[in-house]
Amino acid sequence: MKDIRKALTFRASSIGDCLMGKYLLENIHAAYPDARCGIVVANRRGMIRDLLAAYPWIEVIEANRRSPRALLSLWRNFRGSDLVVTQYAGKHGGSFGLASKFAARLLARRGGLVGFSDASTKWNKLLYSRLLPVRSDKAVAEHEREVLRALGLSLPLPFPMLSCKRSDAVLAKFGLEAGRYVLVHVFAGNKGRSLSPEKSCELVSALHAKLPHLRLVLTGGAGDRETALAIAHSLPATVIAGDASLQEMMNLIVTSAGVVSVDTGIAHITAQLRKPLVVLRTCLGENWWLPEQYGNEAPITVFSRDNECAHGHLAKDYPSCINGIDMNDVASRATVVVQ
Repeated sequence: MKDIRKALTFRASSIGDCLMGKYLLENIHAAYPDARCGIVVANRRGMIRDLLAAYPWIEVIEANRRSPRALLSLWRNFRGSDLVVTQYAGKHGGSFGLASKFAARLLARRGGLVGFSDASTKWNKLLYSRLLPVRSDKAVAEHEREVLRALGLSLPLPFPMLSCKRSDAVLAKFGLEAGRYVLVHVFAGNKGRSLSPEKSCELVSALHAKLPHLRLVLTGGAGDRETALAIAHSLPATVIAGDASLQEMMNLIVTSAGVVSVDTGIAHITAQLRKPLVVLRTCLGENWWLPEQYGNEAPITVFSRDNECAHGHLAKDYPSCINGIDMNDVASRATVVVQ
């Protein structure tokens, strides 16, 4: 492939998806440090910019049909990009947004648009220069590696890793002592991927019984605070849900003894920061936690009850494939992982 002067990737506006976009661009940046690199999201620009604050060379662009000015700016800055990559569909049988595909096609130079096979077979043939297959039995990060290999690019960063802007003030703000607390994150943004309040209480109680010498810190967003306070009621747990920015959370993860989390953005941040992690997932999240995602040496333990959905995922609030996990088993493993 010719030298890359501008590289762009379109991503869903979530922490996990944008971290994968960062991983792709990071490998490109290592080979072409002068290239202009950007991530396009439909919303949550502030959150993604905070997430990637340690990567000033990555431009985060929020572009959608409600903001013609942002679309015009995107066109001016990234038209003729040498490489544009759209991400894989989030769900089996789905497809990445057609409007985003058209925008990507307009921005990429001839031969420069790469994407993944999905349900939009007809449009994909017309739009893309190169299409790569998607397989659910492969680690998600492997799709990014396949893009790089398909373009003949090297892979200086074999696994996703993350940096944050360190601040000594964060521990003091939350009254915590480095290495003397465990972060507990039980919120996944929707009930279909989360622990029920009852199971969350079980988890916190079991962790307290197994780790009495460590402080338990319940994290989450502002909308999770009331539930977090209810979970922590009558238990020696500190609630910071809604009080920490992403960069503050990253600092807290780095100085923690470890993290226990459901399968969500905080878990992926922890994994990329290489901190001890115990993660609880549904049967739908397996390919995010295969060994090839973060490497065999990553300090990660995964719990799930995939057998509860032996004939396909049973979609409902608080599904059995995550809520059927024995919280005492999780707590027992945490005693090994975080010490």
